[in-house]
Amino acid sequence: MRSRSAMAALAAGATLALAACGSSGTTGESSPATDGPKASPVKLMSIVPLTTPTTNFPEQAGAAKAAVRALNKRGGINGHPVQIDVCDSKNDQAAGEACAQKAVDGKYLAVVSAFSTAGGINAILEKGGIPSIGASGVAGDGSDLTSKISFVYQPASTYYEAVCAPLLKDTIKISKMGVVNYDIAAASRLGVLAGLGGKSAGVDTQEIKVALTTSDYAPIAARVTDAGAQGVTMGLAEASSIGLIQAGGDKLSYCHAAGTISDANLVKLGSAAKNFYAVGAFPLFNQSAKYPELTRLESELDADFAAGDSDAAKNLRHSTSTIGGWLAVQIVEQVGKKVTGDLTAKSLLTQLNQTKGLNLQLIPPLDFTKTNPVPGLTRLFNNTLLGQKWDPAKKTFFATGKSYDGQKILTAGAK
Repeated sequence: MRSRSAMAALAAGATLALAACGSSGTTGESSPATDGPKASPVKLMSIVPLTTPTTNFPEQAGAAKAAVRALNKRGGINGHPVQIDVCDSKNDQAAGEACAQKAVDGKYLAVVSAFSTAGGINAILEKGGIPSIGASGVAGDGSDLTSKISFVYQPASTYYEAVCAPLLKDTIKISKMGVVNYDIAAASRLGVLAGLGGKSAGVDTQEIKVALTTSDYAPIAARVTDAGAQGVTMGLAEASSIGLIQAGGDKLSYCHAAGTISDANLVKLGSAAKNFYAVGAFPLFNQSAKYPELTRLESELDADFAAGDSDAAKNLRHSTSTIGGWLAVQIVEQVGKKVTGDLTAKSLLTQLNQTKGLNLQLIPPLDFTKTNPVPGLTRLFNNTLLGQKWDPAKKTFFATGKSYDGQKILTAGAK
């Protein structure tokens, strides 16, 4: 099951961005359909952590593999069968760099849905001219959001603290919000984001910094409530976030990036989590009536699971990582089909940079011809985030019906 205790590192990656393979883990995970594509094969690579003690994303790779299996059944990309390999980044710089070098040496078409807080991957891909599509945006060196070969559409890790105040204002009409972040340099700007979001929504914010070693969150929760705050946003890892919710109980409403606290742990929190809100980049799986493309996504995952891929199992699926991994392959397919001549990393990268109005149905249309004007976020091409609320009775999230433009919130807060 996916672990979400990497939020401290995730926050560090977002902060650094806003400021200004083990190759043995690589396996061929998908083969072309025998009655489909006939042209020369092309290769994709998914670089994700699979064997760390805490931060693993098999479902992200699983979604990409399922998408490739379905793509090959449709005839591949202009007749080219597609192979996808998964390389274990181990959330470690050396391992991630080894994966990236393998992609360059192996003349891969693209890297899809990469995740590594360690950084180092994009520098190698950039030298080799290999596009990275759908990275999680959390690289500690900020390169996911600045490298010219990177195309990011997941803004949750970047904007969520700015969006929490508007979300809680819309849902529970808060006037004051606590902001609890780690007392580390890498997280120093998260409080700034929360402050800008608060200002844009007319919500007063008070930041409280805690040590990484903090285990008793009762005094922190008391400080938040004593200050008159009705809600709190958290730049904390999963265990710390759970500790704060347990301490504050249902006296407070809580907001975090989607996926930071697992559904299983929210269930364990019981009524204490009834006021838990999340900020996500993608719709929820229970919104297929509004987003029919989710039905196709899940059918492709079901087919891949039936074919023997355990990474496509239902119990692993999460709207953030699963949808993010699946969309990366959809981009490769749609943009790749527009390439004239040889389908290579170079020609795909050229076509990506000429692409606008790319409609993936699950996120707003993407325009890769215009970089993001926010310093440090130039390669973030989607600013839209969606509000979610946890339902303890149904043991799932539901959509609040509100969407937010992170860039506009920051701009309004900075005035």
